[in-house]
Amino acid sequence: MVERVISYGGHFGKIFNPGSMDVYLAKIFIIRYVIILAGLIATLQMLDLLAKSEEVLAGEGAVYADLWRYVTLRSPHLISLFSPFVALLASILTLSVLNVNSEIVIMKAAGWSAFRILMPLMAVSLLVSVISFVFSETVTVQARAELRNWEANAFAADIPPAPDSVFDTWVTDGQNLVKAESASRNGSILLLDEVTQYIRDENKTITNIIKADFAVYRDDAWKLFEVKTFDVNTLEITVMENLDWETTIPPERFISLAIVADQVNMPRLRRAITQLKSEGHDTDSLDTMLHQKYVSPLSTLLMPLLAGLAAFGLHRGGNLFGRILITLSMGFGFFVVNNLFIALGQYGAVPPLIAAWLPFLLFGLAGVSFILLTEE
Repeated sequence: MVERVISYGGHFGKIFNPGSMDVYLAKIFIIRYVIILAGLIATLQMLDLLAKSEEVLAGEGAVYADLWRYVTLRSPHLISLFSPFVALLASILTLSVLNVNSEIVIMKAAGWSAFRILMPLMAVSLLVSVISFVFSETVTVQARAELRNWEANAFAADIPPAPDSVFDTWVTDGQNLVKAESASRNGSILLLDEVTQYIRDENKTITNIIKADFAVYRDDAWKLFEVKTFDVNTLEITVMENLDWETTIPPERFISLAIVADQVNMPRLRRAITQLKSEGHDTDSLDTMLHQKYVSPLSTLLMPLLAGLAAFGLHRGGNLFGRILITLSMGFGFFVVNNLFIALGQYGAVPPLIAAWLPFLLFGLAGVSFILLTEE
């Protein structure tokens, strides 16, 4: 290393090759990223499997191969969740080692600014962000939906694929309220299970209750089956085999209202938001999660900026470890603040656009500011 420093020090113009240095920085960063990601996911998956293995094997008809199935369904979620944090650790490790070995000094002596040094790491992080986005939209959402469907069936073997359905849906029909235990769609046919309609007057007082075992939407019409009606005033119960259901509720509303944002891809989430907005429903929760589908993978791009504090500054003063701790604290702080703003956006306390993007922008500016302050 001493010879390398002397060599660079005496022949910057002849020896320092920006192109090869970019490749060198990108290579050591991506190697550390892959190693840390594989180690972290393997460790977390092993701990999670130890906690869940007994429950998985207790499922009806379960075999030991189901443990591997659980791993394949759980791992995509862990990878998508921890990818930005792994990028932070890889950035800190890469830049702090370069600092200790005086390679940062060499690059600065060759005329590179702090941001120019970070450029290869950020380029790789951008590539990782794109891969993470595609992976999440094509693999993670499907694996998460299938795993939750499997868990809902107590890890039983040979269950059908996760249906295009939702559970515990409430909708409004004018002044009336309608509750369905589940809603399942098969092409143009929509099936509601355990339907309850609460008929209310102008004062929103319940006057009648209609319960049906199930309801079917077909050929642009609703029909209730195995119906019981209860008159609150007379306390009379009427039983009917079926009943034409006069309602203005569009069938798509049942699916859209109870859609789970992290179990569907972006096009389907957009369709649900458009459907609900057209009917005047509040969509803050879904809008926030839609923006978060962009922010979550892009947060990987933020990590080299936050890790820059560990790279720029003299390590001989004994403050390198302290700066690494500050960097880790900033990384954890981003995830905490980001989750807080997501919750605020979902509850409508903060506009969805601000809730999703403000933490990303604030911590990005903080990373840039720290780099400028620590420039030597």
